[in-house]
Amino acid sequence: MMKQFTDKTISLSKQLYFLQAKFPQGRGLIKRDKLVWSCRLGLDEVYGNYTIKILYDLNSSPKVYVIDPNLYEITGGIEPPHIYIFNESTTKLCLYLPSSDEWTSSKFLSDTIVPWASLWFMYFTGWLATGKWYGGGEHPEPDESFIKGKVL
Repeated sequence: MMKQFTDKTISLSKQLYFLQAKFPQGRGLIKRDKLVWSCRLGLDEVYGNYTIKILYDLNSSPKVYVIDPNLYEITGGIEPPHIYIFNESTTKLCLYLPSSDEWTSSKFLSDTIVPWASLWFMYFTGWLATGKWYGGGEHPEPDESFIKGKVL
């Protein structure tokens, strides 16, 4: 009988090492079995700069927060697509469909989550300009009782 192939979970220390190697401007640590990593993503003059914070432990999916700029202020409180939490103080991004195995603990955050966050910001910029989300994806729609339109 053939042995089943199983993905091996990547340790937090290895995740942190590769985040630091690929994004040297980022800073992180591991505390109480949780990886905490922040990084300023300088996309370019069109898309701007964004600071994210990733919280990750081996028992759950990575959580990605926007630290700067304040997206709530930028949008005037209008919630962009693909967000888990959106209020005056917290924006938590939805970067992949959890049930799809697009991301698993056997993948590197530096190769998946961080580039996906950069892409999210590019689509966000387009959404600000046009009111349309060109990034595709699936996400439960928020209450449709308001008219979606241009934010700027």
